Amino acid sequence: MNVQNLILSALRRAPRRLVRHMAGPPIEVDGFVMDSNIQILANLAAKRAAAQNHETPSLAQIREAGNSFDAIAPRRRRVKIRDVELPLATATLKARIYEPKRASDTDPGILFFHQGGLVIMHHLTDDYFCSLLADECRAKVITLDYRLCPEHAFPAAIEDGLALWDYVHDNAENLGIDRRRVALAGDSAGGLIASVMCQLLRDKAKLEKIALPAAQLLIYPWVSTDITAAGSMESCADMFPLSKATMEMFNANVFPDGKGMDHAWANPLHNENLQKLPPAIIATAGFDPIRDQGNEYAEALSAVGNQVTHYCFGELTHSFLCLCRVSHAAEAASVQLARDLAAHLGR
Repeated sequence: MNVQNLILSALRRAPRRLVRHMAGPPIEVDGFVMDSNIQILANLAAKRAAAQNHETPSLAQIREAGNSFDAIAPRRRRVKIRDVELPLATATLKARIYEPKRASDTDPGILFFHQGGLVIMHHLTDDYFCSLLADECRAKVITLDYRLCPEHAFPAAIEDGLALWDYVHDNAENLGIDRRRVALAGDSAGGLIASVMCQLLRDKAKLEKIALPAAQLLIYPWVSTDITAAGSMESCADMFPLSKATMEMFNANVFPDGKGMDHAWANPLHNENLQKLPPAIIATAGFDPIRDQGNEYAEALSAVGNQVTHYCFGELTHSFLCLCRVSHAAEAASVQLARDLAAHLGR
């Protein structure tokens, strides 16, 4: 355990009164009050940014900073992992497979797609949460190192996701996965991938007999390229760890010169047909510029008859899946989401 993680663990165990004192005056937005433990991280991030004299970082520096989220929280010990390379139809890609303690030949499967705006981070970013899913859902979880922009043009990541779906169903017996119980999950840009895949697989099922996802778990999902709206995009414009400026950077790398921003696969929120989609668990965070679009997607799915469980965790921020070592509230939210998905997979 490195020094940073020792400090983070101590922060989580510290008395609430001491943590609130260390955090300073509460950060409040739209009626929400930020979790004090996370506020300390936000304060530290603000000091680092000020020390850099507001210099615009390079993409390489942004990626390095994004990877600092890796391994902040230790994975659950009962879960076994295997690092593999999967020969998908789109490319041979790295992946990690998480297996529950008592794995069988017919476990549920969860395909998880990581955050990062389709530009940064990788398949190990949400390592803790994937282990949590495997443990709580007693499922085999596969997280994919999908291709990133700008090196690979949009929608490469979604094509990789669809290729993983096909691979898992073609190799379900070897993987020990029940084809009837495979869910899609992801946070932020990973939520975009999972939500679009659900729409595409539903449409494909109209033409041929294929299995559909058993459920979709979308965590602070990015479901629209529109970042000009008011609401949370304005009130959380300078928030930790995701700001409007970071969203603009993502869009510039995913959609150079604005090309493709209106692509249907980049805007699942605006699909005119949202009916007959898999049961959805959608979580948003109070301190997140894309909070409103996630809330709107949950409402839109529910309005046309889909089964939706929706949480807005008001005291949390974007990327809270990575902050469970720091925050009891982030840990509780993550466990709740995993258990909700377990119910859909027939734990």
